[in-house]
Amino acid sequence: MTAILSNALAFIRQRAQTWARNRQGPDGETVILDRRRVYILPTRQGLMYGSMLMVMLLCSMNYSNSMGFLLTFLLTGLGFVAMYACHANLTGLEIGAGRTAAVFMGETARFSLFLTNAGRKQRTAISLSAEAGDSLVTGDVSAGEHGKVAVPLAADKRGWLKLERLVVETSYPLGLCRAWAWVYMNLQVLVYPKPAESAPPLPQASEGRSGGKSVHSGDEDFSGLREYRAGDSPRHIAWKTSARAQKLLTKQYSGSSLEHRWLDWDALAGMQTEQRLSILCRWVLQAHAENLVYGLRLPGTRIEIANGEAHRDRCLSALALFENSATSL
Repeated sequence: MTAILSNALAFIRQRAQTWARNRQGPDGETVILDRRRVYILPTRQGLMYGSMLMVMLLCSMNYSNSMGFLLTFLLTGLGFVAMYACHANLTGLEIGAGRTAAVFMGETARFSLFLTNAGRKQRTAISLSAEAGDSLVTGDVSAGEHGKVAVPLAADKRGWLKLERLVVETSYPLGLCRAWAWVYMNLQVLVYPKPAESAPPLPQASEGRSGGKSVHSGDEDFSGLREYRAGDSPRHIAWKTSARAQKLLTKQYSGSSLEHRWLDWDALAGMQTEQRLSILCRWVLQAHAENLVYGLRLPGTRIEIANGEAHRDRCLSALALFENSATSL
């Protein structure tokens, strides 16, 4: 019987959500919750409160107790006031989309949203959550002020993670009613592959031409030293400093470099797709951290030799969207 009731409630909830979405349509980057979009129903405590009032009314009628009638009507009025205040706590609230930073698979994406209260009263205990998530973010918005919240959603797969439906709700002030609204802003964030915990060493550096253009050492600026890695050119080893430190140190340069590395899909032959992407992701992060000049080769995609944060993000985006699109970047 419990399973049947659960299935029936899930079916009714799904039908109600589909009806609401068809009625409202897709939302833009800014949404104002008018009264037609805010739904309200009693909570479990509200149902118990109503049952108590019914018992009080019957007892007052049975004993013709005027004080019982007075208390019953007073508490009933309080319930109606709480219901109105709960509905008004959401009505007129403005929700705007912010910028959400990309995350790695296995992390939690946090969709940035702005709440604007153009009314003259503070909005208290406003909760927001993703339809597919379990975490609620609750806060207050003062009259005439703006608030910022970050709605969490687990990033379980690489690629685009969409916040297809946002649930905005409140049970303020007494918890007797729950008012809520569904918002369909279709927000999305890019999820990068999870970096491999242990990865093979970076591919050996090569010298010469990159992308058909000569790379000249005259464009280089010395930026520091790092520990020697297999494949580093002997001409870039700081021999005197290495002798004093009693370990090999390699010079690092910003700008163009004689050496460059190709992070190649084919270098990881025999591995599963997600394992390859995970290792390539680790290589991209490592190459960027060491200020190396590198390029990325994937089936159908070639990102030319470069460095910097924009280049790193371009490579990570190509890994995240692999097999979703095959383009030359």
